[in-house]
Parts: sequence; structure tokens; C-alpha cells
Amino acid sequence: MEKRILFATPYPSTAVIQGPTLIDDDSGLLVAMSCDDEGHEKFIRLRFIKPRAFRKREQTYCTSWHVKDTFDTVCEIDKSDWIEELRSDAMPEWRDQWIMRHFMVYFDNFGCLEVAAESAELVGDKNSTGT
Repeated sequence: MEKRILFATPYPSTAVIQGPTLIDDDSGLLVAMSCDDEGHEKFIRLRFIKPRAFRKREQTYCTSWHVKDTFDTVCEIDKSDWIEELRSDAMPEWRDQWIMRHFMVYFDNFGCLEVAAESAELVGDKNSTGT
């Protein structure tokens, strides 16, 4: 499995004021947090579109592989064993019905978040980025 860097968050999680908070609703899986940027509160909203599964590791359980390239950066995992596992566990008639990509991001004092979803995007930033 290899990581491919997609985009970085606009503010560092080392300056977090509140969050990250996970919100799973009809719009997708939203990761929300606020950070201090030179005395100004700035918000990070990261949305995973059409999530199928997610998992989180506390910092204590993260290896260097979970942190390298993913610190405040959304990466995609190519040839993911986890995605293959999810597909094989699905009912045969649904196995290939959805686009499932494996995304990974690490935030300070939060840990590593992995999401199986169709796409990922930054929300609400004038320089929004997505996949």
C-alpha cells in the first residue's frame, strides 16, 4: 500500500482551539475543528463524500506509517487492503456498486482517521480543495 498526498489543511492542528469533531450526516462525514492563526480563530471543515466506513486510531496506537505524509494532510491509500476487505464483506450484489477510496489524515492530539469514501474536500475555505 502506498500513500498519495492529495491536499493539506489550511491551518495546523498543533494550534487547535476546539475539535476535531466528527459529524456523520446526509452530506457525508464532516471533520470540524477551529485553530488559532496569529490570534484569529480559523475553521477547518473536511468532508468525506459518500462515506462507507471509517476508523480512528488514538495517537498511542499510531505507528510512523500512520503519521508520515498524513500530518494535517489528506492522503489516498492506493491498493488498500481495507477497501478490499470491505468489498469482500459486502453482499455480492452490492460489492461493486460504489466508488470506495481509502483516505487517511493525522491530526495532533487526535490521531489518525481513515475513511472509505467516494471523495474528500475542504469545505468553506475560499481556496477549497477536493478530490
